[in-house]
Amino acid sequence: MRNEQTQVVKAPREQVFKTWTDYEAWPRFATTTFFSTFFTRVKVVERAGNTVHLDQEIKVMGLRAKRTEKHTLTPPEQIQVEGKAMGSTNTTLWMFEPVPGATQMTAVVETQLIGVAKVFGPLFRRYLQAALREWMQAFAKYVEVQKTEP
Repeated sequence: MRNEQTQVVKAPREQVFKTWTDYEAWPRFATTTFFSTFFTRVKVVERAGNTVHLDQEIKVMGLRAKRTEKHTLTPPEQIQVEGKAMGSTNTTLWMFEPVPGATQMTAVVETQLIGVAKVFGPLFRRYLQAALREWMQAFAKYVEVQKTEP
């Protein structure tokens, strides 16, 4: 299952990348109604070179679960994420492109549902599309507020 979303962030690419990789801040800005508790906890387990490993606690459609991710960073252009949670695996390519006065952030998510998760595929697709869109909008607002603070 593939999902692609784009969001313009009114901030320089380097700032967008730096804020995106402030992992412990994720639960602070994902505060919209639909997505309020997606990341209940994010912990950096290891940083080695351009690789970061995360352990997360997430809440998806009312269910709590553990999630692990491996991030391969190419600052400030992109981040490749490999994740596992709730009977599915996914890869996401996050790209950060400079545009006049802003950064265009694009996420391309490839998800493979396995086991019982396949039964909920169509529901999960709609959820993922809405959740990713809201997460990206909340992130953009968070970055833009950080940019204006002294």
